[in-house]
Amino acid sequence: MLAAVLLLAALQARADPLAGRVVGVTDGDTLTVLVDRRPVKVRLHGIDAPEKAQAFGARSKQALSTLAFGKDAAVDVRDTDRYGRLVAVVTVAGRNVNREQVRAGMAWWYRKYAPDDRELQALEADARKARRGLWADRAPVPPWEFRRAPSTRTAPTAADRAELVYVTPTGRKYHRKSCRTLRGNTRALPRRDAEAHGYEPCKVCKP
Repeated sequence: MLAAVLLLAALQARADPLAGRVVGVTDGDTLTVLVDRRPVKVRLHGIDAPEKAQAFGARSKQALSTLAFGKDAAVDVRDTDRYGRLVAVVTVAGRNVNREQVRAGMAWWYRKYAPDDRELQALEADARKARRGLWADRAPVPPWEFRRAPSTRTAPTAADRAELVYVTPTGRKYHRKSCRTLRGNTRALPRRDAEAHGYEPCKVCKP
């Protein structure tokens, strides 16, 4: 643990951007770069991508993989987060990966940590207007809200567990098991959890 902390401190202290090959992609805003033969976890500065359990979570990860995996990257370190990851702007083949994720509608501008980044603000506004990526959903849930909702709920009761509904990776509607429109790749969760995450009943399943 101490060695890892010292390594991160040394990397942060460098004046120039770090250079290395992207050897892993965790999700749409986190990757691993091999620097000086050591894997370094990097959180993309100023953006927040959908969580794995959210709509577009898998597509966001795939988009970042297409942009960066297996390629040489420049890592401009801005900070270190509470998990010990470097927070950085990553450039691959001259492209700012952070901005590209927002441009493609695969991540939000993370206002809390980059409030003055007008470029990210403009890119998000453009993606929203064009309904690209996650903005194709009628009411996409920001990941910082998605992460907060589970921590505030109590454990489901037996009645809650009996009220299972089904959602798809890309839609924002939930369906009952008997719903005639239910098809494709779905996952089950308690109805109140679905509603806490912004899902609404489809037109067939409305009370």
